[in-house]
Amino acid sequence: MLWGLMRDKLALVLPTALILAAEALFFGNYAEGSLELHLLNIFLCIMLSIFLTKGADLYTAFALVSLLRVLNIGMPRFFHLSIYFYPFIYLPVIVACFLLWYVNNVPEGSKLTRYKIWQFFNGNNGEERPNFHWWYVPAALIIGLGLSIVEYIVLKPESLIPDMSMANQAVLLVVMVFFVGFGEELVFRAILQTRVQEHTGPVIAIIFSSLLFAVMHSGYHSDIYLAYVFLVGLLLGYSYYRTKNLIFVALVHGMLNFFLFSYLPFSGWLV
Repeated sequence: MLWGLMRDKLALVLPTALILAAEALFFGNYAEGSLELHLLNIFLCIMLSIFLTKGADLYTAFALVSLLRVLNIGMPRFFHLSIYFYPFIYLPVIVACFLLWYVNNVPEGSKLTRYKIWQFFNGNNGEERPNFHWWYVPAALIIGLGLSIVEYIVLKPESLIPDMSMANQAVLLVVMVFFVGFGEELVFRAILQTRVQEHTGPVIAIIFSSLLFAVMHSGYHSDIYLAYVFLVGLLLGYSYYRTKNLIFVALVHGMLNFFLFSYLPFSGWLV
């Protein structure tokens, strides 16, 4: 029993400590040190998941969190505009999450049906029925806009597109919803929060995933912004817990980023 208790704590404490230390370095502009610690965390999580199979679900979740930062720091810049850079960060993470979900939820020898794929995009495991309601779309637009206004006041970011042409808006919308929003919610809510919840319960899981979600925004170098992102994480985490629907929280997240990096910087009314 004592070993089992220590093993469960190790599954949470060790990767968390490494991620927090790595993001503290990134917050202080030590990108290389942050990259090294995140790589160390990925290596340790892989090794621990092999030898301590009981906590393997948590270790893979923490490895995915570090993978996001490794790709962010280490990916070569192919384009002048950073908006075109995001798919190269998030697509590998989404593919890794899909493979992890496939191994755990699709029995060997069975076919990958459209129903199963719909389960993945809804953030469901093999025992849950996917659900989606039409009102999720307008609700996500309203919530995303409200959150983006507050976040713009806190952060005052520049636009990620050079102008408000329809083509640029379409690219930004696709990237923010289907790559950034879906990719981050897949990692922090559907995988990390769900797996921590199995060990601690929903309240601690929501708080814990929101904390790591906020910490992983350390690249903006703002304490106030990190606190705000933590609050947004709590809202997204609770929404995912109640709706059991990944698409809804991904839409909220994606629309928040879309308004934050398009209409609000160009509007000028919050300056």
